[in-house]
Amino acid sequence: MTKYEFLVKIRPGRQKQEIKREVEAESEKHAEEKLLAEIGSEHGISRGQIELEELE
Repeated sequence: MTKYEFLVKIRPGRQKQEIKREVEAESEKHAEEKLLAEIGSEHGISRGQIELEELE
């Protein structure tokens, strides 16, 4: 599995928050899906309130 690092921008309210996260996954698509599920669950927000940007 490969490690992918993302800058995650979330909007739980009116303010945006930025979080850096690393995820291990088989592909970039799987990493994005895994991260969206984790962040949404942790913060109680929908996928529409989450923006992902891959860091290299």
